Amino acid sequence: MSNNLLLTGYVTVRKFGGYALPVPMQNKLLRAYAFENQFTYKLPLVETCILDNYMYLFDTIESCKNSSDIAMCSIYMFPKDANKFELLYSKISKKKLRFHFIFENSVISSDDIEEFYMNSRLRYLNGEISKQISDIL
Repeated sequence: MSNNLLLTGYVTVRKFGGYALPVPMQNKLLRAYAFENQFTYKLPLVETCILDNYMYLFDTIESCKNSSDIAMCSIYMFPKDANKFELLYSKISKKKLRFHFIFENSVISSDDIEEFYMNSRLRYLNGEISKQISDIL
């Protein structure tokens, strides 16, 4: 493994995108991804379980150097609140960060993260609407 390619992880104790994965399982998945893609994995801070709190995601982004790589299980770990996302987005674009979303099998650059985020929100809303329709029928 190359020491130049550092992959910083981000995990959460909250549910995301219909999943409720324990932090050790998220770390195991991210570590395996890092190994398979020849990164050195940097263990993440664990997000506290406070509703709509993204303190450690902000800290992770702040602590990363320019052009760094951050791995997380899914884009659905980002805040649903568009204002919080915009705050994150400004920090992400300034640093030119790349995100590795292993459930979506995607590596997204800072230039494309806003569109990817918006598309994920549309997929989430479509899923919610389909669920409501099936509950009615």
